[in-house]
Order: sequence, then structure tokens, then C-alpha cells
Amino acid sequence: MKVIKHYYSLGTEWIDVLAEAMGGTVNSNFIKGDNDIYTGTHFVLTIEDRISAMVIDTTYKESVLLNYINEKNSFVGLYFYITNNNVNFILDDKASVVGKSDYNLTIIDTELETDYAVEKGTGIYVICIFIDKTALKGYVDKMPKLRSVSKDVFDTEKNTIISMGRMNTESSILINDFKKIPYENPLFEFYFRGLVYQLIGNYLDQLLTKKFIIGKVIGDDIKSIIASKNSMLESIDQVFPGVDFLADQVFMSPSKYKKLFTKISGVSPGAFFYSNKLERAKELLETGQYTVSEVSDKLNYANISYLAKRFNSKYGVFPKEYQNLL
Repeated sequence: MKVIKHYYSLGTEWIDVLAEAMGGTVNSNFIKGDNDIYTGTHFVLTIEDRISAMVIDTTYKESVLLNYINEKNSFVGLYFYITNNNVNFILDDKASVVGKSDYNLTIIDTELETDYAVEKGTGIYVICIFIDKTALKGYVDKMPKLRSVSKDVFDTEKNTIISMGRMNTESSILINDFKKIPYENPLFEFYFRGLVYQLIGNYLDQLLTKKFIIGKVIGDDIKSIIASKNSMLESIDQVFPGVDFLADQVFMSPSKYKKLFTKISGVSPGAFFYSNKLERAKELLETGQYTVSEVSDKLNYANISYLAKRFNSKYGVFPKEYQNLL
């Protein structure tokens, strides 16, 4: 597997480094490439003094390991992405694959070195936003509901900023609309600036409903939680195994496991499991090959009524009604 090493920062001085690593050509704020590794475009822009952003729109012709090395830990990366394939996270010096992504919004403190293994044929569209921690804290401090936790969240001695979840529907719509704008459009930069501010605003709105867990996190912690999530997804047709069992699998105490899981994922282990079980139920119904009763049995729900109640609570419609709409 080919290894591509580069770094990000709040400025744009790393554009040439990225272009050389990817084998692309720099043209103003664009990096374009079509070689043995990939085909596609990167667009990099300084939004304001302490915020920069990038569009990644690439398809990989061979499997690669993207190795990000950040020499500064003064900023946070927000990554909103759309991909046609799972991307594996690499979280230790031995570059072992730890799990597949089940989310499309990650917020990562640059003190963590998080790399990615991308398989041949994978198409990736990512909006990356790099924000100085003091600038992000300034935004958070303006929100009365978050002001009380802001000090601890941004205290690097107490806390590591890390979250892996789902972008909200509004952000997804904004990105998909933005994708339709041609790169040669003379207003492309203008539209991109607007998108970045809207995505930051949506992220801040999501923070209002987030449960904040203060604590330091190391790479091994993230690796363990992602591996645990992957394990749950692989056994989604079974009953929830329980926090004690899941914690034992990754050699943590139940209290530490639940705290780290909630911090990194934004939801408790049980909420994660049951939400994904409902997603699986929805997928099975959409195939048209199963009745509601068969889906209930296949996913080990206690009974049809329990599945129907949960399904209606999440999607606003009962399973049988949903199936009739397909």
C-alpha cells in the first residue's frame, strides 16, 4: 500500500507539500491531479485569520495510506464527508486497521495523529475546516448554554476534542447543493466561504444537544472505541450485549468505557446500538423481501409491537406504513 505523507495548518503554505505528495499540479488555490494514484481536485482557501478550509474531491486508483502529521496542536479539524466506500482509520505507529467508519462528521484535535486507509476505487468528497482553538472557543462562548463548559472543553490539560458522529440533514443538503457548482464558476470561492460559515453554524447548533464529557484521550482509546462500534455493527442482528461485556472486550472498566464511548461517539453504547438496529430494520424493509414480522425475528426484537414503537419514534411512521410507501 502506497503511503502519502503531508500535513495541514491554518495557513496555506502546505499546498505545495500536498501537491507534491499527491503528484498534483498547483494552480492558484487548486491542486489538480490525474495519475496512477488518483484523479481529482483539492481546493484550499483561507477563510479568515484563524480559519482555513479545503474541498477534497478525489477518486483513488490504488489503495493508499494517508498519513497526516501536524506539528502544531493549536487547531481543530472539522471533516464533513461523503464517500462511496468505507474508510478505515489507522491509529497507531504500526498502521493497523481498527475499524470502518459509520459516521460522516468528525471533529478531531490536531494533537491526535489520525490516518486513513483508502481502498482502490473509493471516491471521497470532503469539506475540511481548520479552526484555531481560541477562535472556536470564541464562538462557543457566545452561546449561553455552552459557556459554562467552554473553559474545560478547551483546557488542553484536561480535555481532548474528539467526536465522530453524523452531520445533520441541513449540512448534508448544503454540501450536496454546493457539489453542483462547477469549479470554473467565477463565484466558486464566494460560495465556498458561505458554505464554510454555514457548516460551522450547523456544527455549533449540534453542540447544543451534545452531552460533553471532559477528559483526555489517546490514540489507543479511539482505536478501542471504534473497534467496539465495529463489533456492535457486525452483531446488530443480536440483542444488545451490555456495557460490561463490551468494556471487557476492549480491556476497560465499564465506567471508563461508557464515558469514552459517549465522548467520542456523542451517544451512549446502547443508544448507538439501537439506532443502528433500526437503520438495519429500515434497510431490510426497503428490500421488499421481508415482512415486518420477519424483520422483527431476524433482528431479535422482543416482539413486533416493540419494533413498531421504536421505528415510529425514530422515523415518524410505523414499519408497515413505511413499507406501503415504498
